[in-house]
Amino acid sequence: MTKLTELEEDALNELFNISLGGAAKLLSEMISNEILLTVPSLKIVTLEEALKLEALTSNEVCTIEQKFSGGLGKGSAFILFHKDSSLEIVRMMMKDYVAINEVSTFEKDALSEIGNVILNSILSNLAKMSAHKIETDIPEFHIGKYEDLLKEDYQKVEHVDTILMAYIDYHLKGKDIKGYIFFLLESKTIKQLSRVLLEHL
Repeated sequence: MTKLTELEEDALNELFNISLGGAAKLLSEMISNEILLTVPSLKIVTLEEALKLEALTSNEVCTIEQKFSGGLGKGSAFILFHKDSSLEIVRMMMKDYVAINEVSTFEKDALSEIGNVILNSILSNLAKMSAHKIETDIPEFHIGKYEDLLKEDYQKVEHVDTILMAYIDYHLKGKDIKGYIFFLLESKTIKQLSRVLLEHL
């Protein structure tokens, strides 16, 4: 499995934090309330390692997935929240407009919009910094058991052998919620990407 140098890891971390800063600003404007999004850490893992993550194993989760292709090859990116956390996010974002017992009705649309904003920010910054054209599909929303969703996504993308996983801190209205961003890619693509970013950051 590909290993990153400390500088390469820092470059990828910077890409995520710059992108999430832009996404947080847009989301804050959408709901007229400050949202902070940061990536405290990221790492490269195999499918087997990802499936054993204690915080996620055997849990029901929500994912917003966006497939992409272009100069960096094909891949898939998705944001993942625990099911309880996803409802909490929707509740915090919409409680001034919707009754609490109606929150679940808006869960898919609200989380899809959040995922779309965040993933588009990351991919557009990635395209700009790497000077590669990246084409994206329409985001897909899924609910299910963590292991089942991850294996299903992993098997959909050809030649994928590595997962770049970033932790998200989502801060809104005095509450902190943990989330995850997964990039399913070829290991050589991650290495190539980190080197390109080092030249632009």
